[in-house]
Amino acid sequence: MAEPAFSLLTMPERPLINDDSRAAWGLASIVLAAALWSVAAVAARDLFDAGMDPLELAAARSFIAAFCLALIPAARRKGTGGSAAAVISLGLSIALVNAVYYSAIARLDVAVALVLQYTAPALVVAWVALRMRRPPTGEVILALVVTFAGVVLVSGIFGASVKEVDLLGVVFGLCASIFFATYTLLSEKAGAAYGVMGALLRGFSAASVMWIVFQATRGWPSELLEPANIPLVLFVGIAGTVLPFIFFLWGVQQVRAERGAIAATSEPILAAGVAWIWLGQALTAIQIIGGILVIAGVISLQIRRNKVVAIEV
Repeated sequence: MAEPAFSLLTMPERPLINDDSRAAWGLASIVLAAALWSVAAVAARDLFDAGMDPLELAAARSFIAAFCLALIPAARRKGTGGSAAAVISLGLSIALVNAVYYSAIARLDVAVALVLQYTAPALVVAWVALRMRRPPTGEVILALVVTFAGVVLVSGIFGASVKEVDLLGVVFGLCASIFFATYTLLSEKAGAAYGVMGALLRGFSAASVMWIVFQATRGWPSELLEPANIPLVLFVGIAGTVLPFIFFLWGVQQVRAERGAIAATSEPILAAGVAWIWLGQALTAIQIIGGILVIAGVISLQIRRNKVVAIEV
């Protein structure tokens, strides 16, 4: 899942590097991160189909990410006095977004779940507009309408009876969007105090503690620790969480933030392709149109957001 992509847009922008080759490698690194996220999402669905509890995999992802991030010196550096409440809130949002995101994947096609989650930037824009008491422009409103229309189409609700649609899966997907937006806003504050890597380490560590408390009420996660499942679990935690973060962080240093955001929106498209090959999941023509609308809306919002930031700076 591509949770950090939008929070990284809050990082100070570096001037666009003139070296075309280096910029190309930066974009390639971001697309590679999106590819890893998409493959990990499909791997997770494979585990769910085999009987694994989505909540147990969400917990394992936090444990593995926290452990790997703790090995990175930059993540262990002391911050500038960030509050414990901010870290706990960030950890809670990470735990919840993972839980509902995997619950959505367990019930919906992977690409559908991802597109639903990718409505989060629209929520962030709306929240910032309310907080700053500055109404969104007509351009932003149009993008929000287009994004919402895309969600309706990709969810499968349009043209189908209620019995044919997994409404709970759609609710989980939209909840993932809400918690993703919450994570994005909270990570901005925590990132200012601890740096991006430090905020991620502290957030995943707090999430791990919460998952330990939760799992203690459920007993031993036998399916999660089944020897046959461990390779895919480790893949989701390492190649689907830690490595994409690093690739995206490096890539965004090579190009402007808006270019990085546009490259990152390739995740739902890549996930659809991987899910079609791996799981045989195919989208209908209407769902494909909906996905295109959502991606177009997200891209326009990100470009608009960065233009506003540039003007304010």
